[in-house]
Amino acid sequence: MMIKSRYDYYQILEIQRSSPQHEITKAYERAKMTFSGDNNAIYTIFSEGEARELMTLIEEAYAVLGNKMLRSIYDQRMSGVSKPEDLTYASLLSASRHGLPEIKEEPKVEYRRDDQLEKEIQERKEWDGEFLKKIREYKKVSLEKLNEKTKINSYYINAIELMDSKNLPAPVFVRGYVVQIAKALSLNEKLVADSYMKRYNEL
Repeated sequence: MMIKSRYDYYQILEIQRSSPQHEITKAYERAKMTFSGDNNAIYTIFSEGEARELMTLIEEAYAVLGNKMLRSIYDQRMSGVSKPEDLTYASLLSASRHGLPEIKEEPKVEYRRDDQLEKEIQERKEWDGEFLKKIREYKKVSLEKLNEKTKINSYYINAIELMDSKNLPAPVFVRGYVVQIAKALSLNEKLVADSYMKRYNEL
């Protein structure tokens, strides 16, 4: 099991975001059976401490996704600008006691073409987070809209634009995120990802 984020509960249980509730329960039971301390085979892959940590994550994931109210709040927060601390079980439980936040639909916005900037985009060989943000804002794509297109948490998108490695997962996942962002912004994803990761790995 490879975890991108401690609070990606769907990934922890290895299920899709669209999974119905009964599949969440099955996934939880399967994960418990696989990673329980009763399964001696697990210690050939993980240390005892790592196995305990995995079980803690599995229990936490099910506590959230197995509860329809908490899952609804969690899904809304994952689709917006949320910090990791907003995705914890305690934070979600607190929010559930105050009702669900209102969902506001973002109106469609067309951007005005800037020929000079378009030329710069075509000719640019070096990409970093600052320029990615410039293009996103030029094309009038909000963090929320980019999250909707890529399914990448807006918190991570913001960290990618800031090139904030402390708040991002392993480089292999960062590259995948950059590729998805580039595609969503109609950019050359390979060129953008190769250039971005070169700069990112030098930080």
